Amino acid sequence: MDLRPYAQELRSRSPQGAKGYCREAILRALLAAPLEGISELTALHRRLQSDLRFRYPCGFRLDHDAPSVSTLSRVFAQVTQKKLAEKLFRELVTQCRHEGVIQGHHIAIDSTAIEAYEKKQPKSRCQHTGHASWGAKYDPFGNKITWFGYKIHLAVDTESELPVALEVTPAHVNDGDLGPQMKRNRLPG
Repeated sequence: MDLRPYAQELRSRSPQGAKGYCREAILRALLAAPLEGISELTALHRRLQSDLRFRYPCGFRLDHDAPSVSTLSRVFAQVTQKKLAEKLFRELVTQCRHEGVIQGHHIAIDSTAIEAYEKKQPKSRCQHTGHASWGAKYDPFGNKITWFGYKIHLAVDTESELPVALEVTPAHVNDGDLGPQMKRNRLPG
């Protein structure tokens, strides 16, 4: 996939300062991190600094240091602020549908918990803010599990097992409320 248009949106407009790192390389590293089991920017920096076989395919120069944690954090914040991850996801789904990888005849919808690093709030204060909230579900043995955070709701093509739509909500949002919306929002087949 061509990441140049996304990297172009991340370029610094400031003429001052030292020559920065290749934004396309940082974007590739951020995309590769979850596939490599890397969930923190500090761990991503360490991996880029110590593993040339990981750094090179991302597009970084081998004769320079890896980008700092603060550089990775700034670019990640830009990706989030400009909603580039959502745009990239939709383009990937469109490309997979066009190439016949995703058929979309049968879709499964489910959600999973995401713990938050935010300060926990009483249930009465956090349900209408759009931020992290308390969620609960029952495990297969009937035990009630609670967490403070979010839910990621996924609509997945059952044949390819690839996601076709996703939504992140506060943890208290009911799965059934989002199912019809996700079915409507998935790309037309």
